[in-house]
Amino acid sequence: MASKFAISCFLLLLASTLFITIQGAQPYQKIHQPKSSAINLGWVSAVLSHKGYGAMALTLETVLEPLIRTQLINHSTTLTLFCPHDQAFFNSKYPQPPPLTLLKYHIVPFKIDPHTMEAPFHHGSKVETLLPGHPLVVTSLPGTRASYPSLNQVKVTDWVLFNNGRLIVHGVENFFDPEYDAVIAKEVPSRGFSDF
Repeated sequence: MASKFAISCFLLLLASTLFITIQGAQPYQKIHQPKSSAINLGWVSAVLSHKGYGAMALTLETVLEPLIRTQLINHSTTLTLFCPHDQAFFNSKYPQPPPLTLLKYHIVPFKIDPHTMEAPFHHGSKVETLLPGHPLVVTSLPGTRASYPSLNQVKVTDWVLFNNGRLIVHGVENFFDPEYDAVIAKEVPSRGFSDF
């Protein structure tokens, strides 16, 4: 009788241990699935904070989260987010937190990474953003005389701070200025990638 009780207790303990182990593994699996439709923006924010983009991490949690979630739910696309480094927030001519219109200018509704930047883009190419009518302009490419590729004369300093297949995050040295595309439009012929 005592033996049956001991076996029952052992089996109950084993089952509960397996249940806890399986439950504990699920968040890790959800975070690291490459094409997951859900994105743990808290995880993205933690990664950004750890890599020196604390102000943008806070902005992501407080201002950008609804916009990014809506874009990923309503559109089957990959988003590319360009994050200004903390120093850019201190030197910014924009109020803090930055206005949503400025932040939309830092989000591209398709995948941009070092490989895609090398292939279809040329100097002067326009890259559509979530701010309608305000594309980014490619001002230097990887592998050119410039040590860093740039958009709107702002260097991309850290490639792939985060990438889960639906959201790619890169670090940039400063905020993109929405007025830049109007200035460059006079100087560079349009070779847009709005259909990209």
